[in-house]
Amino acid sequence: MDKIVRRVTVVERDGGSHHKAKVVYNSNDDDDGDDDDDEPNLKPLEKRVRRFLKAQVIQAQEAYQQHLDSASKGGSAWIQEGPRNIMRARRKAWRELRKDAPFKKRNDDEDEED
Repeated sequence: MDKIVRRVTVVERDGGSHHKAKVVYNSNDDDDGDDDDDEPNLKPLEKRVRRFLKAQVIQAQEAYQQHLDSASKGGSAWIQEGPRNIMRARRKAWRELRKDAPFKKRNDDEDEED
């Protein structure tokens, strides 16, 4: 058979409404370059990595903005408020990461009713 033919199916009729389909040729060659079945699905992992990197960017931007706000007050306010600013930035990044939680909260009340 030619490489373009993947499968040949013969449909048999017996006069009425009964039809019978029979596969007489099925190509098992993977020469067409379609190796999608062999590769693992990495899309969910890539999405989580992207969300994690986005959260890190949000943390850095938030920490930088809070530092600028503290420094604009003058004096040594930026030193005193530094740890609090970093914790706020981390909290904001953590909230961003929680949006992509692998397991959603479930109601235990629904399980008890079953």
